[in-house]
Amino acid sequence: MPREGQMTQPTTTPEGLLSRRVLLAAAATLGLSACAGEPISPGQTTPSGSAAPSPADTQPAETSTPSAETPAETDTPSPTPTRASDPSWDADSRYVLVNKRNPLEPANYEPDDLRVLDLRGVYETPQMMRAEAAEACEDLFAAAAAEGLALAVSTAYRGFEHQRSLYETRYAERGQQATDESTARPGYSEHQTGLAVDLASIENPECQLGQCFGETPEGMWVAEHAHEFGFIIRYPDGAEAQEITGYFYEPWHLRYLGVETATEVVQAGVTLEEYWEQPPAPDYEHDYATDPHLHS
Repeated sequence: MPREGQMTQPTTTPEGLLSRRVLLAAAATLGLSACAGEPISPGQTTPSGSAAPSPADTQPAETSTPSAETPAETDTPSPTPTRASDPSWDADSRYVLVNKRNPLEPANYEPDDLRVLDLRGVYETPQMMRAEAAEACEDLFAAAAAEGLALAVSTAYRGFEHQRSLYETRYAERGQQATDESTARPGYSEHQTGLAVDLASIENPECQLGQCFGETPEGMWVAEHAHEFGFIIRYPDGAEAQEITGYFYEPWHLRYLGVETATEVVQAGVTLEEYWEQPPAPDYEHDYATDPHLHS
């Protein structure tokens, strides 16, 4: 045993060696070598003089996820309004435009599908219309009768020679200006198309071919319901309308166009020329005696 006062050398036991090895291994795992000194805290200066990176510096840079670009708003053009029909210069078309500036071609045109109307007439002479228009007119009369209204046909189809006789008789009596204001020249008449009809009130015969027809129960019903059967009042009331159509107000004169077109014209409250965006036709281009369409 060592004597009292004698220094005793520490004895290294196997357990002590093992503990030291464990510590060294742990230090190596933590990256702490003997020459590294104390671990460097973030922000401290390294021996080379540079600052140690902070945890934020060592994180991968954030990348932004590209988002889909929102397309720039553009003004969507409004669709061009369409109408049920356009004017035609084909005499066989239900949309043929006939007025003082648009005569029929040929001037002596005659429809090939005329038939007699199965309706009461003012005159004994049978009245005819083109087949489609005739059926629509008969339906109109039936609907009016169901309301207790009695209509009659004054005149419907008039051929070229009939119209010429009528015009020249009035021309001889009244002169050209007065005749042109109320009577179409041959070749310029809607009656010649087979698509027009003049109506009368049986209960009010004094209003036949008179503007007072529009004030009769029959005339008021026709004004309200004719479009439901494909007809319009071709020459509406008003000075402006007269300047466009070339004729005074004729509440008795109906023109067949088909339900869709007739309804649009009535809802728009315009003349047929305006609906089809055609120029006004207030008068003829030539005197009757020199009209090249009639005397070529």
